[in-house]
Amino acid sequence: MKSRERVKAAIYFNDPDKVPVWNSWFFDDVFVLAPMPSKSWQPGHIKEEEGIFPHTGDDIIIKMGLWKWNEPDWVKNNSDLKNKKWLNVKREEISEWGVFWNRLGNNSSMGHVGRPSLPNWKNLDEYLAKNTPNTDDSSKYSFFRKISHLLGRRKYRLCMLGRGGGLFMGPSAIRGFSNFLIDHKRNRKELIKLVDHYTEWLISSMDAWIKYGGKPDGFLINEDLGEQNGPFVSPKTFKEIYEPFYRRIFKAAHDRGCEIHQHCCGKVDSLLPLLIDWGLDAIEFDSPRMCGYNDLSPFRGKIMIWGCINIQSIYTKGSPQECEREVWHMMRNLGTQHGGFGAYFYSQSDQINVPKENYRAFKKGLIKYGTYSNIPKKWWDYPITKIWNPNEVPPLPDNI
Repeated sequence: MKSRERVKAAIYFNDPDKVPVWNSWFFDDVFVLAPMPSKSWQPGHIKEEEGIFPHTGDDIIIKMGLWKWNEPDWVKNNSDLKNKKWLNVKREEISEWGVFWNRLGNNSSMGHVGRPSLPNWKNLDEYLAKNTPNTDDSSKYSFFRKISHLLGRRKYRLCMLGRGGGLFMGPSAIRGFSNFLIDHKRNRKELIKLVDHYTEWLISSMDAWIKYGGKPDGFLINEDLGEQNGPFVSPKTFKEIYEPFYRRIFKAAHDRGCEIHQHCCGKVDSLLPLLIDWGLDAIEFDSPRMCGYNDLSPFRGKIMIWGCINIQSIYTKGSPQECEREVWHMMRNLGTQHGGFGAYFYSQSDQINVPKENYRAFKKGLIKYGTYSNIPKKWWDYPITKIWNPNEVPPLPDNI
């Protein structure tokens, strides 16, 4: 199968030849297209933004010249900051959405959301009018459109919808996380208005990717919905507030002939029945063991699961032999004999210090266990491990 066919077959449990791989532009089946900041977005030039730097999500965008900041005078006149030296200092940044981020400086980490950018709901309309990015701007899509013609022609083209998160993460960054959680009870009307606006913005991003030549097969939203032990809000609250908006955006993707994929961190298995019912096609877990293989087992065959070797334990701290062996367990616990599992390689492996040997072991495990024609039927009937130690990989069954 070609890459696009392989991913599609895995999503729809239509017998892919092997496990699709989402790794990098050169070694996988998926080509991710990400929007750049608009060329016309130039923060730091008005008085209230003095001392605040641009947040592009990844400094490499600036280092490679994919987006150029016209440095304001307060930067140009400071020898410690001018000519991109500001990338090396501890700083506060602002995104196209007007969200404040804290950066430590001189590292590739995107940092963390800082102070609330909308602390007062009375300013909601003014805030949205000022800070909603314009999706109908060809400069946001031109770089990846050009690169995709060279490297992504036969791959599954996955277009990222914004850089600030989805229906949950986007508004939470705007309001500040503590305020945001309280809003679910105290300011539900205002929260719903913000989420509705954000939903329409994400859908407009879909249309922009199509208009400006992204040729998407699928769309990607980045949406962390939980922490180590459970979702940030109860399934009941999640359904009450978010159902119409998730249904709308999932349907919008399907109406445009595309699938919808969602990155998600946290133990969110209790939310999966809702997301599946609302139309989500695939979910990506950096740490599938955070949900737990046993708690994910009811969803095998109902949704495609992209999974990385658990970045909290095995991928970063385990041996190459354990990483290779974990591939078998991911195959058995997350997929079916007809597909439904995809291998995801964590894209910031340098930031979490993944040993190169473990990266290679992941690839080796896929070669050994990821071709469906080589998998005996007895694999899929083999009993699933009931008790998992997060730092250990159980042995393989005999004769595997």
